[in-house]
Amino acid sequence: MEVPERLKKTSPHQSTNIFPDNTLRHTETAVSDTRTTNSRGWSDMRPTPQHTQEENKEHILQTPRYRVGIMGASGYTGTELVQILQHHPAIQIAFATSRSYAGQSLRAVEPSAPNLMLQPPDSVSVKDVDVVFVCLPHGTTAAITKECLEAGARVVDLSGDLRLRSEKLHQKVYGTPRSKGLSQQAVYGLTEFQRHLLPGANLVSNPGCYPTCSMLGLAPLAREGLLEGDVVIQAVSGISGAGRKARPNTHFCMATENVRPYKPGRLHRHVPEMEQTLHILSPEGTELPQVIFNPHTVPVERGMLATMVVQVPKMSYPQVRELFLQTYQSEPFVEVLPEGEAAEIRTVTRTNRVAIGLHSVAGSDRIVVTCAIDNLQKGAAGQAVQNMNLMLGLEETTGLIGAPPALIGWQDNAQ
Repeated sequence: MEVPERLKKTSPHQSTNIFPDNTLRHTETAVSDTRTTNSRGWSDMRPTPQHTQEENKEHILQTPRYRVGIMGASGYTGTELVQILQHHPAIQIAFATSRSYAGQSLRAVEPSAPNLMLQPPDSVSVKDVDVVFVCLPHGTTAAITKECLEAGARVVDLSGDLRLRSEKLHQKVYGTPRSKGLSQQAVYGLTEFQRHLLPGANLVSNPGCYPTCSMLGLAPLAREGLLEGDVVIQAVSGISGAGRKARPNTHFCMATENVRPYKPGRLHRHVPEMEQTLHILSPEGTELPQVIFNPHTVPVERGMLATMVVQVPKMSYPQVRELFLQTYQSEPFVEVLPEGEAAEIRTVTRTNRVAIGLHSVAGSDRIVVTCAIDNLQKGAAGQAVQNMNLMLGLEETTGLIGAPPALIGWQDNAQ
């Protein structure tokens, strides 16, 4: 692997230790990307020692380190990114910003996070970093993204500012300012189906969590032009999907022991993103289905499950199942579950995995598709790292397989 140009020259920030307790970001033992398989067919995510300490020191010295910055590290997504990237063998965290918690450790925000010092966004330089993750509210990213690109850094934008291609549609859905040029330049980072556009890309718009979950469940059918009629999606999300900022309906007393639908039908801002993705994936000239989307919050911290009912008159259920198996057979993070098994949040929590279940409807040409992801990982930070890996020419699973879990409390979900 060629060493990045920035790593060949001395940077004034290179020796800065943003971990105030001087803890090492990387363990003394290297972690393998080779996966073992547990009883459920999922890869075992626990670290596997591959080198002695001396061998590992030499290995780390030989590994090119890309410097990355995280804008908005104190939100749920930003914190998740820090927890993934601190164990990434090819990444050095150059800075992590927060307006609300500047000057404090990230651990003050999330006790399980590393002791990483948060900096005011105006105090950091993007001139000596290779990639910047922008984890800021919608409508606030345009100027920062432009500055990063002009400084030569690549950008992964996790806001909704660049997801919709149409300027008119963006204004209708989000109503926030953005650069028209940037929106046309950005690669939409649904990794499994945009992989060919990611190597060498300078700007990636990370998909929303609901579109990621839903479109991975529909993409094989959309690519073959097999969807007819309305697509009905019932989805549930953990409370973390609403962000760190407290709201009356995410307060513990309102969220616990309660399932709450919100913005049903076509009211949610992710509906246009879903329909745009179906358009991108479908053969030219295909009549596109209308998406009817009914999201719900459920009293769990994290995780997302979409249950989709689709009409597929041109293909039998066994053929549909074979199509999904062929589509995802080489995907490192996606599993099509055994016959009759439905996707569950529990099997994917705290991982970048995707579980897809397929179910026939007796006496009908309809298929029920269930898809589960972790909304903070595959639905946000995990997919962002997957996209970054491909942008930089790294193996896309680097830092995502064999890495320690993102938060404490993780256990092998196959047990």
